Amino acid sequence: MLTLINVYSNADGSVQFIKFVIDANEQEFWARHSLNSSNGVATNTFRFNTDLLSEATDGKSVLVATQGFADLGTARSDFFIPNFSFVKPDYIIPNKFLFPTNGTVIFPGMIGGTISYAQLPTDGKLSLNGDSSTGINSFTNFTGNTGTLPGNVIFGIEGPDNLAGTANDDIILALGGNDTLNGGAGNDTLNGGAGNDTLNGGAGTDTAIYSSNRANYSVSGTVSNLNISGPDGNDTLLSIERFRFADKNIAIDLDTGEAAGNTVRIIGAAFGAPAIKQHPDYVGVGLNLFDSGQSVLEVSQLAVRVMGNPTDEVFVDTVFNNVVGRAPSLEEHNFYVSLLVDHGGTFTQAHLLEVAAGSGLDATSIDLVDLQKTGVEFV
Repeated sequence: MLTLINVYSNADGSVQFIKFVIDANEQEFWARHSLNSSNGVATNTFRFNTDLLSEATDGKSVLVATQGFADLGTARSDFFIPNFSFVKPDYIIPNKFLFPTNGTVIFPGMIGGTISYAQLPTDGKLSLNGDSSTGINSFTNFTGNTGTLPGNVIFGIEGPDNLAGTANDDIILALGGNDTLNGGAGNDTLNGGAGNDTLNGGAGTDTAIYSSNRANYSVSGTVSNLNISGPDGNDTLLSIERFRFADKNIAIDLDTGEAAGNTVRIIGAAFGAPAIKQHPDYVGVGLNLFDSGQSVLEVSQLAVRVMGNPTDEVFVDTVFNNVVGRAPSLEEHNFYVSLLVDHGGTFTQAHLLEVAAGSGLDATSIDLVDLQKTGVEFV
């Protein structure tokens, strides 16, 4: 006997999988059995032609997935899909085998025999569990390799593609040809592959992926309309905030109020301008926090803790020197210390750091204008 653990489909049905777990040994005989998927009008049938590799099946998972899922293993998916490691399916079924609505999965050896559902999640992150609940998708094959898909994968072909994303977080992968990729809403990841492509991230924080090192590409234009040329071709980029190259990640959302802009301002004020390039890990933490919706004040509170929760006197002298480029005079020192709550004022250290980070002096000290031309590295 076996248990159906979860069922998954992306938005267009090309990437689907079913995960089973076997409840006893000597259940390796799958050949000549059939798996059915029906919506009450049409039925898709897959006939297993081979058995599993071992009779030691108790507690083992079986991964049944579409050809589109299997194709992810041929597209350097470990690089182009963030936080993803390819897992080889045990059996490959046709694309769109599962029906997105009013579906039933039927397999003779399954406990209960069938599982029925009104709607499969198709946001790319959630799967339908065997108990009809939903959760973050996960898959495991017979050899025990496991993984998860971080978003809705949309896969192109060799040749010109016109690929459009959904309102969710999409991962759009084209191959050869001159392609047009539109991410739409959500935080999307776009890769045009070889050819002269147009990548439009749309709303959200979107990432363009390139296969070679940053030094192998030339970038021109403005942040809102970039041209990037290199081994992959000559691409036009619209509404792209992040780049992932083979050797580094670059953020270019450095305008006022944007995540990378807020991040480098706080790092400069708290730790000094050199820390921006010396600590791409600091930049990465800041981006993750702002991308998740935290405010400048909340991130400033974390920065104060990383500074070691200094005394008010040390805090004022440190931030003043980082922002202005010199030590404060005694009068300046006393004035800013007096603003803090332990000295009769109304500011916490985090509040004062927020003000300092937002100042024109801080923008000058970190050379924000130059950073906006080059972008900032993060890990």
